[in-house]
Amino acid sequence: MPHVSINRIPDQEKAASVLLSQAEQNFENIQRRAFGYFQQRGQRQGNDLGDWLRAEREVVWKPHSEMVENDFAVVLRVAVPGFDIKAIQITAAPYCLVIQGTAAHSHQGLESRVRFCEFGQRLFRCFDLDARIDPKTVAATLDRGILEIVANKVHQPVP
Repeated sequence: MPHVSINRIPDQEKAASVLLSQAEQNFENIQRRAFGYFQQRGQRQGNDLGDWLRAEREVVWKPHSEMVENDFAVVLRVAVPGFDIKAIQITAAPYCLVIQGTAAHSHQGLESRVRFCEFGQRLFRCFDLDARIDPKTVAATLDRGILEIVANKVHQPVP
């Protein structure tokens, strides 16, 4: 199985800074897209929330996923059909895992006939963890559209 590259950030404060920056970028992209819809509607008031939610769905896709935890590790499985292994980035921090990626898609000259398209989405999903993990031990594989991330827990000594 092919392995996915992982950005490991062991320092929680640095991780918070990186994640905040990524969230701000997504917020700005959603804001620009929502404003574009507002302009397309002739700048008429009344559907601001609808514009925002539409933009959010288009800018940030949240795939189906599951998380399983035992005494030693957290295992996260995420459905990412159509995503190439090189298009996925994982960030591992002590208390969270972030998955980002972009699935490329084209209509090969048929753009004028397309009524809607849900392919070629941008993935961004942040998973907060209850247990502290060791980012250095996180491993990820992609097989048949399922991304699997295994993160070993940090065991605190019992006082």
